[in-house]
Amino acid sequence: MKLQPILTQATEEYLTFAVHENLYALFRSMQVLPGCELVESDKLSYHHAFPTNPMFKGIWRTRLSDEEIETEISKAVSWFNQHEAPYFFWWTDSQTQPGDLAERLLKHGFDGNLEGDPGMAMDLHSLKEVSTPDGYTIVQAVDQTTLKDWREVFATAFEMPLSGAQAWVDAILSIGGENAPWQMYVGYLEGAPVATSILFKGAGVAGIYGVGTLLKARNRGIGTAITMKPLLDARTEGFRFAVLFATRMGYPVYEKIGFHEVANKIGIYNLEKD
Repeated sequence: MKLQPILTQATEEYLTFAVHENLYALFRSMQVLPGCELVESDKLSYHHAFPTNPMFKGIWRTRLSDEEIETEISKAVSWFNQHEAPYFFWWTDSQTQPGDLAERLLKHGFDGNLEGDPGMAMDLHSLKEVSTPDGYTIVQAVDQTTLKDWREVFATAFEMPLSGAQAWVDAILSIGGENAPWQMYVGYLEGAPVATSILFKGAGVAGIYGVGTLLKARNRGIGTAITMKPLLDARTEGFRFAVLFATRMGYPVYEKIGFHEVANKIGIYNLEKD
């Protein structure tokens, strides 16, 4: 897998595109997983990997005409059915064509939010560091113990089945933590796991994913700290810019440390088998 050089200068327009380009680089990186299939074209891309989480199964970078879209939706659903995928995501971004793809997906039985999640970007030289709460430590999840802790917190924080979080753990275990294209972080408060995040470096920028905090640990700076740790690590490695797409809950946290919204919304539409 060829890595793109670290971006040292960027226009606002490029950072806008980098929100989805980092995400799509993450999908391409899944080629290292056993049995992963990746199909790319200038009109549409698919990926399908083994773990039990729709992040590892998806359609993205849709650049189709009005005349093509209905046929391509049917073909895509058929492709995932042939792979016996229990579910998958269809992703949209600011350059998705046709412009009404989201509405069309909903008519085909997909579930999602028409508004999308706002993309955000920042210059890591402007990172506004904040103090870490007393008794709080953050480590990379690389061994059985820390990966199990990461899984428990991630599933609880995102209110998903444990199998969805286990997918990330299985992915790491299948290739070895030292070979993983992304890094997973777990935060401990007084020794108990309470927060998670994921760092992926692609498209020349650092991307932040999977930021979650247990309900009992919220509003204490825990979420801010688990977001900042991978950003500081990326900056130490020479990265200049970072991107993410934000939930409503996470938006003020990201804004507090220096992220600003860009003109790109990421849509996530899920289709599950009956």
